[in-house]
Amino acid sequence: MTVPTIDTHEFTRRGDVVEGRVPLSELERLGSLLIAHDGMLAWALSGHSEVGADGSRRAHLHLGLSATTAMRCVRCLERIDVPLDVERDYRLVATEAQAEQEDVDEDEVDLLVGARRFDLAGLIEDEAIMALPPAPRHADCRAPAPVPDAAETVEPTEPPPPARNPFAALAALRVGDESASSALPADPPADPSAEPPSVAPKRPRQG
Repeated sequence: MTVPTIDTHEFTRRGDVVEGRVPLSELERLGSLLIAHDGMLAWALSGHSEVGADGSRRAHLHLGLSATTAMRCVRCLERIDVPLDVERDYRLVATEAQAEQEDVDEDEVDLLVGARRFDLAGLIEDEAIMALPPAPRHADCRAPAPVPDAAETVEPTEPPPPARNPFAALAALRVGDESASSALPADPPADPSAEPPSVAPKRPRQG
């Protein structure tokens, strides 16, 4: 059923009731927030009017919506079915200025500007959008493990060599000199059986 355009003045004066179902696929603004568009949105609108103590007539509307919408969980990124169950009361006023002026003192109902050709389909879609959760998530789910990006993968690198100590080099030279000195062969011990070296006799000095 296509959502009709209504005359709010006659609708509330007569106390009319109208209801229907609209495919989610036909609600473009609502559909842009969903990941699937299967299913229907059921709605029902009723009106009535009452006469105040001053003789003025106040017109009222009541809107009910129900649907199951498919959104994406902000945590696991999988589908989550979000039920909509909306009940909203309105009081009709003549102008936008009146609505802004009286909205400050009105806490129980929302104010709507009545019209001979009222856009009921727009009101239904607006209320459905406002009923959606801003960040839908399952009651118990885990975030998906992050997938590493090959372009951002950094190969492990070897640690840099330790800084050289100049005093360590000098110490190595000293150790090398001492090692070289200790490596030289020592003089062989004297053989007691060996004959002493011959010494040429001194010739007497002549005076």
